[in-house]
Amino acid sequence: LKVIHLNDSMSDLNSKIDRHEHIGKGFIGLKAFKHIVNHPKAKTIAFILETPKDTLRADITNLNRVRKLIES
Repeated sequence: LKVIHLNDSMSDLNSKIDRHEHIGKGFIGLKAFKHIVNHPKAKTIAFILETPKDTLRADITNLNRVRKLIES
């Protein structure tokens, strides 16, 4: 595994709908993202955010939300 595509989901598991949501605002939720970004094997893997661009600051907001979940 070299890259993790990171986005929350507007739809529930097995819905077969690929609609992205802001980190922590969809069905995956912040708790799951906290586990993902803090997994020991994820420390050396690149993450790519693919979240909605509904405001000019959306990318910054989502990136900051992920960064706050990372434990030092």
